[in-house]
Amino acid sequence: MAPIPKMNQPICLIENEPDKKICLNQEAKQILEKISQPLVVVSIVGPYRSGKSYLMNKLARVKKGGFPLGHTVEAKTKGIWMWCVPHPDKSARTLVLLDTEGLGDVLEGDTRNERAILSLSLLLSSALVYNSKGTIDEDAVKTLPHSATSELSESIMRRSSLEEENLGDSPFTPLFVWAVRNFTLKIELEGQAATSDEYLENSLKEISCKYNHGNLYLLNRYIWGIVEGN
Repeated sequence: MAPIPKMNQPICLIENEPDKKICLNQEAKQILEKISQPLVVVSIVGPYRSGKSYLMNKLARVKKGGFPLGHTVEAKTKGIWMWCVPHPDKSARTLVLLDTEGLGDVLEGDTRNERAILSLSLLLSSALVYNSKGTIDEDAVKTLPHSATSELSESIMRRSSLEEENLGDSPFTPLFVWAVRNFTLKIELEGQAATSDEYLENSLKEISCKYNHGNLYLLNRYIWGIVEGN
């Protein structure tokens, strides 16, 4: 088997057609079966038309091609798309990028498979990126589906239990990253400069206390924040 098959462009991994069940693309499955290296899987989820594909192309370090970008209100990505590329830092690893269908697409109408796509992303990923725009406030949290916070909090509880028993990390607990796009505010807490992680933790703590949202409180324990300035 080759370390990594050459992929000139992404391919659909999980198909999600209207009025049909989600299914595995056999061609994508065969590509994965040919990879002999360990995989580092990074997936991205979030509201539709929030720039997920653009961010994944940045991770792939491509200027042309890659995951298709949309410039209309119609979402471009359906299901889960996969792109296997060389790892930028570890030559003995293959980086697998997963771009997922946007959550809450009002034009799509059918949201029955949203939870399945989110769950698959969690189970497949080494790192899960939640992509949104603006700031982390009540409106931003509302765009994070209840199923997402439930799935993530369950993963966090599994990791906590394993760590307390000194058994290491759960194999199904990805690193969670919240990427905030178009963030223009200066990050300060009580008049002092703060890190993006501190800002994220404080924001979720305030919202979880206000609404007694236990799942968000659990996310505070292992959540990692990235604040983008562009």
